[in-house]
Amino acid sequence: MRYTQLAAVLGLAAIMTACSGAGSGSLPVAPTENQSAVHRDASAATLPSLGHYNVNLSDVVVAGVSSGADMATQLHFSYSANIKGEAIFAGSPFFCALGTSDAFWGLVYGPGYSADYALYSCSGTEYWSEGESPPLGTLETDTNNAAKDGYLDPVSDLSGSKAWIFSGEDDTVVAQSVVKDSQSMLSHYGVSTTTNYTTAAEHGWVTPDTSNSCGAINSQYLINCGFDAEDEFLTDFFGTLNPRNDGTLSGSLIEFNQAPYAAAGMDSVGYIYVPANCAGGAACKLVVALHGCEQGESYVGTAFVTESGLNEWADTNSIIVLYPQAIASSGNSLGCWDWWDYTGTAYASNEGPQVNAIWKMIEQI
Repeated sequence: MRYTQLAAVLGLAAIMTACSGAGSGSLPVAPTENQSAVHRDASAATLPSLGHYNVNLSDVVVAGVSSGADMATQLHFSYSANIKGEAIFAGSPFFCALGTSDAFWGLVYGPGYSADYALYSCSGTEYWSEGESPPLGTLETDTNNAAKDGYLDPVSDLSGSKAWIFSGEDDTVVAQSVVKDSQSMLSHYGVSTTTNYTTAAEHGWVTPDTSNSCGAINSQYLINCGFDAEDEFLTDFFGTLNPRNDGTLSGSLIEFNQAPYAAAGMDSVGYIYVPANCAGGAACKLVVALHGCEQGESYVGTAFVTESGLNEWADTNSIIVLYPQAIASSGNSLGCWDWWDYTGTAYASNEGPQVNAIWKMIEQI
């Protein structure tokens, strides 16, 4: 999902140009690369615009799987003053890939070293399986400096927020050691974490609304592991929930024109589920759900947006669910969210094109 055909995904020839040097632990000003947004369908202009609802910006949660989990973490760190937490399936530590440009945050580890991190160290299926661990101290130093320079909200805003973290015992794509390091980094900043590391699951988003086996990878990257993950993490963030709607949903799943917000690697269409009472002006919460590689609408249709297990809980609990969409693009052949810098050197911060685009959608809602 995130690491299939890794060289093709990352454009290995381009990222192997990293220069030698030592990590400085600083964040120099690094302008975003001027890439054009990639749009799948020009007819998106005929779709409705993203609506505006009665949502408090302090009631925002981000959730994602694999590259979507990494994007969720990037959003959480970039806008921690507003985002109250993240739910991640198979996610890696913030800025795990380090960036493949020698300009980004001053982190240069020698020829090919950044490429190695982007290719392997954020999955753990290669080098980390031999006991190598990520430089969490370095990542934390650069995170602190990035926040001081305004690229992220103050790291103090992370304290008191929450993270719900899942990693399957049988995940052959992202090793548990990587996910546990993500937990360690979040805990370092005072984020309260709830974890599940004991389920015999392969790589995917766990939902009771799919029939796909828990222990095998499938083309949708949706797996049923016999429990309701969405119930667990939504309860963790929002408290006791009303029962989910297992019948006909009263709200609407809306395909909207994402083009006004889309950056490089983003589709021209997006989806949003709006419960009937939220459409009528009731005060509502917001969950941003981020698919993984090869899991956007251009790959699996509406499978993720209809079978994530979120809409059924959202319908009865005044929760709007935003489903931004990524698409294959230059340097990103599998439609991943940017977790290694294919959109620009500041990809992981509030200067990152995709991070900023999703935040603008959140503000609009």
